[in-house]
Amino acid sequence: MAQGFRPIPSKQPKSGLIEVASNIWTIEAEGFVYYRPPMQPRYPYPFRAVVIRLDDASLFIHSPIRLTPNIQSEIDALGTVKYVVSPNHIHHLHMGDWSQAYPDARLYASPRLPPKRKDLTFAKMLSTTTPEPEWADQIHQCIFGSNGFVPEIVFFHRESRTVIFGDLIMDFDREIFSPVARTTTRWNQMYRHTPRGMQLVNTFGRASLRRSLEKVRAWKPKHLIVAHSPWLCVDGEEEITNLLDSAFDWLNPQPAIVGAAMAATRFLALLLLILPIHTVLVLVADTIYPRIRQRRSP
Repeated sequence: MAQGFRPIPSKQPKSGLIEVASNIWTIEAEGFVYYRPPMQPRYPYPFRAVVIRLDDASLFIHSPIRLTPNIQSEIDALGTVKYVVSPNHIHHLHMGDWSQAYPDARLYASPRLPPKRKDLTFAKMLSTTTPEPEWADQIHQCIFGSNGFVPEIVFFHRESRTVIFGDLIMDFDREIFSPVARTTTRWNQMYRHTPRGMQLVNTFGRASLRRSLEKVRAWKPKHLIVAHSPWLCVDGEEEITNLLDSAFDWLNPQPAIVGAAMAATRFLALLLLILPIHTVLVLVADTIYPRIRQRRSP
C-alpha cells in the first residue's frame, strides 16, 4: 500500500471499531453496501462510520452504519451517544437504528435529507456556514457544493487533526469488481479521486468549492478519513496534501471564458454522450453479462 495510506488491521474486534488517533475511531462495516450511481452499474462500496469522543465523554457519530450488539457494546464503553450526523443526503440509511437504540441522541440532517426521511425527527439541519455550537470548539465543519445536487458537510476533529470526507473522495479495491465495472469505475475516476458523477453535479459554483477546499487545507490535517476505501485513513500532512491535490484537480481554476465554455461542454457531454454510453454499460453489466456467466456455469 502507498506511503501514508494506513491499512485496515487484519485482526480487529468483532465490532469493527478501530482507533485512528486520540478520541477518534472508525467502525468498519462488514461486507459492502450496494449502490447504483445515476446511469451506472451497481457497485459494492466498502463503508465505515466515524466516532468522535468529545471532552464531556459524549459521542459524535458520523455516517452511522448498521448498529449490531457488538458495536453497541463497544460504543457504550466509550461514552454516551449524543450526536448522530449525516454528512450528505446519501448517508442516512441507519440513522433510525441509532435513534431507536439511543432515544436521547440528537439527529442532525445534511441539506436535502429531511424530505427523504420524514420518518425521522431531526434536531436541526447542519449549518452550511459555521460549526454547530454544540461542538464548535472541538469540531469544525464546512460545506462543499451548497448549490449542487449532493451538498456535503466535511468535518475536522481539532484534537486529532483529522478531516472526514463522505463521498467527495473515494477509493476501491479493483479486485472486487467485474471487468465491466473496472472499466466504468476507472472512467468515472473512482480511485483516490472525486468521482466524476460528483464533479458533474457540481458543474457550476466551483469558486465556492475551491474556497471550501482551501478551508480544509488551512486546517492542516494530520489524518484523513473517507467513507469508502479499502484503507483505514491517510496519515501525514504531506501525504494528505498530495491526495487533496490529485483528488480535487478538477477544481483547478481556469480563465472565466474557458471555465464557462468547459461548464457548457461538460453539460452537453453529460446529456449527449455520457448518459447514453452509461445506459449501454448498465445494460451490459446488470443484464447481459450476468446471463452469460450464468449460462457458462456448470
